[in-house]
Amino acid sequence: MFMKKFIYQFNFLLLIATSLLITSCQEEKVIPQEEETEIEITSFSFLKANNESLTQDYIAVITNNVIEVTINSSTKNLNATFETNASKVAINGVVQISGVTITDFSKPSISITISENNVNVLYDLRISWIEPEPVSLIPHIKIYTDENAQINSKDVYINASVEITANGWEGAEDYTGRTRIRGRGNSTWGFPKKPFRLKLDEDASILGLAKEKDWVLLANYLDPTLMLNAVAFKIGNLLELPYTNHAIPVDVTINGNYAGSYMLTEQVERSKSRVNIHKEKGVLLELDINYDEDYQFVSNNYKLPVMVKDPDLADDFSQEDAEKMFDKIKSDFQQLEDAIASKEFPNSNYKDYIDVESLAKYLIVYNLTHNMEINHPKSTYMYKDETGKYFMGPIWDFDWAFNYEGTYVHFGSYNNPLFGTLGSNSTGYTFFTRIMEDPEVKELYKTIWDKFSAESMDALLEYIDFYSSYLVESQSNDYQTWSKKVSDYPGTSNYANKISQLKNWLKGRATYIDNYVNDF
Repeated sequence: MFMKKFIYQFNFLLLIATSLLITSCQEEKVIPQEEETEIEITSFSFLKANNESLTQDYIAVITNNVIEVTINSSTKNLNATFETNASKVAINGVVQISGVTITDFSKPSISITISENNVNVLYDLRISWIEPEPVSLIPHIKIYTDENAQINSKDVYINASVEITANGWEGAEDYTGRTRIRGRGNSTWGFPKKPFRLKLDEDASILGLAKEKDWVLLANYLDPTLMLNAVAFKIGNLLELPYTNHAIPVDVTINGNYAGSYMLTEQVERSKSRVNIHKEKGVLLELDINYDEDYQFVSNNYKLPVMVKDPDLADDFSQEDAEKMFDKIKSDFQQLEDAIASKEFPNSNYKDYIDVESLAKYLIVYNLTHNMEINHPKSTYMYKDETGKYFMGPIWDFDWAFNYEGTYVHFGSYNNPLFGTLGSNSTGYTFFTRIMEDPEVKELYKTIWDKFSAESMDALLEYIDFYSSYLVESQSNDYQTWSKKVSDYPGTSNYANKISQLKNWLKGRATYIDNYVNDF
């Protein structure tokens, strides 16, 4: 009886222990539910091995759901290499295979969708394209602003480095240095392709030109030939008009981005290698209705807007000395104007105050190019030394010439007169047509023109062939760049045709001037 009772209790305790052990084991074997794994792109790149147009690998940066990468390539049809735990990747709705699928990445908005188990995740792909530097026969100027600062002012200079590759240009050498750069121009600054002014830290010979600090990069935005200013300067040189600028075609890259085909030339200023007049007693004047210099006046007789370009009265002299010099400049100019406005003209003494040979040559340049800016006037320069006469020049600004003003088309009619279209309300018109009433000036004008027509017209046309031959590739690169940015860019895809139009127009214009001088 005792034994049965013991066995019963033992079995009972064993049952309880076994139950507790089983319960404990069951609790230890409970496995927590796995959390859902987030689908994502872990890397994204454009590899040289998978894209023939690339010269290096480009690895994107992924931040949250934004993928950013900068690529130097003219070809935007590429294939991307990516890593992801998603089973499906689509770019702008097109399913992709990493390193295989070629996609057009030129769209301004690019979305990437990855999918897994009916879950979609959206990424924003942002590509910054850097166009590769084009290859051409002309020098290349590369500008790198400090901290990639934007050049968005005509008044404030930005510090920068400049690298110039001469590309074998005759008489030129490569150059590297520091500079400051800002915008320039009046109406030209308002165009998408901007003109610039460089101020080097030290005087330097740029592409074979005389050492100076100040240089200009003309954009020639309106000009389908990219050489109209160069043609005008060549006419001035052939006429031996003093202080006529040089013109060198260049490609320009700013902060790694190709900016287009430009023309390098000198800044119009007083210096030994430019307008070589006395530093303090000489004067360089600009007649311009934009009227934006510190020292300026309106002339008494013809209401000309006269500005003092040099000397720099505001910065280089005390206020008292500056005012005395300014009064002298105004008085000297008034002597000239009074003599021209005199009732005794042309038998007044006005030739004591102005060199009529430089005037005749100046007017021939403007007539042959039909640059009506002289009528307003705009960008019309004249200079005099300490005790000498006024001379006309340097010539400047031919963007609106060649029959463009009033028609907005270059190389239209070549029979329009230089004076007369704008009428007597234009102050430049009244001033210069008054001088052209002098029979002596007419005769001088005719003599100089006849010599130029007989001896220099062929040289001018040959120069156009020479200059344009160097510009062919650069012009094509410029047009490809700007026609993509500006739908109504006035450049041309048929460059040879425009050069032919320019030459034919100049021939017709020369015939027009032949008849013009024969009617004197």
